Amino acid sequence: MTTVISFANHKGGVGKTTLAVSIADALSREGFDVLLIDLDPQGNATRLVYSFDETPSVTIEKILDNSNPVASAIVDKTRLGDVHLIGSTLKLSTLERHLQLNAFSSTNHVKDRLRSVMSAYDVVIFDTPPSLSWLTANAMAASDFIFIPVESGSKLSLIGTEDMLDFIHSAKAVNPKLQFGSAILTRHDARKKMCKITSQAILDFYERVLEHTLPTSTDVQKAQAEGKTILQYDRDHTASKEIVGMAREIVQIAGLRKAGEEVA
Repeated sequence: MTTVISFANHKGGVGKTTLAVSIADALSREGFDVLLIDLDPQGNATRLVYSFDETPSVTIEKILDNSNPVASAIVDKTRLGDVHLIGSTLKLSTLERHLQLNAFSSTNHVKDRLRSVMSAYDVVIFDTPPSLSWLTANAMAASDFIFIPVESGSKLSLIGTEDMLDFIHSAKAVNPKLQFGSAILTRHDARKKMCKITSQAILDFYERVLEHTLPTSTDVQKAQAEGKTILQYDRDHTASKEIVGMAREIVQIAGLRKAGEEVA
């Protein structure tokens, strides 16, 4: 059975794409068949997983406008080895404007267009745009779980939280199976007082926060500059160990299973 996960936050710069790509890598290393779908017109996940200089010949917007068959968009040779990708480009932003009437109109469009390929994987991960948009709504309408990266230590991290929670509530109206997985602390340093304060506030708002966090580290950015995840860059790095722990928490929360695996 396929489990579909979205990483979403309407705030930019919180490490959403870093987490989506890194968790995809970690789950693949755990033996799961993973499809990563880039629903962000900025295409940063596509750059990290595919190429900084080129885009796949068929990307998500060509699927959503019915120009190409869905299977033609799947890239099976990526920088993440066994992780498959459906990429995006800036043209997705233009297409979104044509397709949307309001955020939750035609919310099953993405799900309906991708249904035939999603069922071939153990896990499908959506990287969503930093906005409460039609694309984010479509990702949630197609998902079983949503995980929200939140920057730790920032006084601004909780501004707009109620808007995010209201959006999830609206998504559940069109997709009753959608569950809130957890908030995830990013740029976290447990030694800093402000991180301790904001992490407690984040827990109070969201009620569930993963134990593992994405720590502040320039090595994460260095790895990305080389087109690698932190796991590929340095398997023994603290951030790598946190990503692996995070992925295992997600497996437990979402009840992820590999093809042919019996329910415990």
